[in-house]
Amino acid sequence: MKNPSGLFFTGVIAAALAGSLAPPLAAAPQERGSTPAASAQMPGQPVYEKVCSRCHGADGKSKQVPALVPFGWNYSQALDIARHGGCGMPAFSESELSDEELKQIVDYLKTLD
Repeated sequence: MKNPSGLFFTGVIAAALAGSLAPPLAAAPQERGSTPAASAQMPGQPVYEKVCSRCHGADGKSKQVPALVPFGWNYSQALDIARHGGCGMPAFSESELSDEELKQIVDYLKTLD
């Protein structure tokens, strides 16, 4: 008869070694020096960069045109401004900027200070 305690300890050691070699489940690949919060990008950021940043600047604080930061409009007001333009801002049709994209931009701008 084989020694049952020897098989038990062999299994425990094998399981412990296997667990120590596997990466933790919660770990996600990151760029060196980045944090999860820094590497996360809001959905509205790329849309803002594509549509708005050329006039309003990357940070929304352009001195050439009205600053968007701090953002003081609600979604309905922003939609009205985007669709009708005004004060030198061109109007954007829904085919150029969808309502959902505009909502993402509004949400993104509210996170900037």
